Amino acid sequence: MKVHGFTPSVCACNALLDALLRKNEIKLAWCCYGAIIRCGVLLDRGDFGAAFATLNQMCERKIDPGFSTYSSILDGACKYENAEVIEKIMSIMVEKELLPKTPLSEYDLIVQKFSDLGKTFAAEMFYKRACAEKIGLRDATYGCMLRALSKEERVKEAISVYRLVSERGITVNDKSYQAFLNVLCMEDQLEEGCELLRDVIRKGCSTCSMELSKFVASQCSQGRWKEAEELVDVIFDKGLLLDSSCCCLLVRRYCSSRRIDSAIALHIKMERLNVSLDIATYNVLLNRLFRARRIEEAIRVFDQIRGKNLVSSESFTIVIRGLCRVKELRKAMKFHDEMLNMGLKPAQATYKRLISGFK
Repeated sequence: MKVHGFTPSVCACNALLDALLRKNEIKLAWCCYGAIIRCGVLLDRGDFGAAFATLNQMCERKIDPGFSTYSSILDGACKYENAEVIEKIMSIMVEKELLPKTPLSEYDLIVQKFSDLGKTFAAEMFYKRACAEKIGLRDATYGCMLRALSKEERVKEAISVYRLVSERGITVNDKSYQAFLNVLCMEDQLEEGCELLRDVIRKGCSTCSMELSKFVASQCSQGRWKEAEELVDVIFDKGLLLDSSCCCLLVRRYCSSRRIDSAIALHIKMERLNVSLDIATYNVLLNRLFRARRIEEAIRVFDQIRGKNLVSSESFTIVIRGLCRVKELRKAMKFHDEMLNMGLKPAQATYKRLISGFK
């Protein structure tokens, strides 16, 4: 469950333990209890007394808890800033040689180990101690911290580490940037989210197109059009893909505000990456191009629509009407005949208005 990001409830854990005890699976029950501690179920409520009592009982029964179990208690103590518990559990871990007596030369190993286990509060404590003691950490350690904080959705802390990494020119691996980018996509209310996403993507990092698409669509729905536009430009410049739905929102926005050049530029980028608009948005674009008397571009877009087999009766109607307005009657008639041959004749009232343009 922990691997997939789920934490069991106290009730579920109690039910499991009861079932094991009924089957007389005593050792398995104790092992399960240790796993419950590692998951942080008890510690999420700051129940350190129960945790220590359990540790003592496990030791009495010759079940020796490992680093992961002790680190869960330390992590909880760091989270709740319980100095007494921190000191106590660290003393035990030193005694059991799970931590060095003097961590001065081993901060990298300690921070990375806690980070890899997802114990970000414990990792952060040692990370801050290293910084306070002006001990330089390896680049990989910063990467581990960034990845762990991002996976635990501690966004503020992850951003702090990322900014430090950027300022100092520290090199971290793609997995760390990937985790950071993923958590930023989840935070669509974050004021600096777009700026950070652009920065990470420019570094060459990519993520699931669905997550990026959701983020862009969310920015559009909040009216943050400028941020969405700038982000989409960076995404496409890096050759990353987006779901067509969020691109449709932007194209419609450009057309409604008469920013035809922006609409065409975005459409060209989409074509290069083989991303299509939906037919409704294509029709909006076609209509705006004809109204702006950009006939050649309109015909080129219409050819692309036909090539994708997306053409509709409305598409033909827009093209035919637009060509009639500029007196390109032969071209209009050619498309009229093609429309009829394809069985896309519009409703009678619409058709009457359409053919009146040939007079």
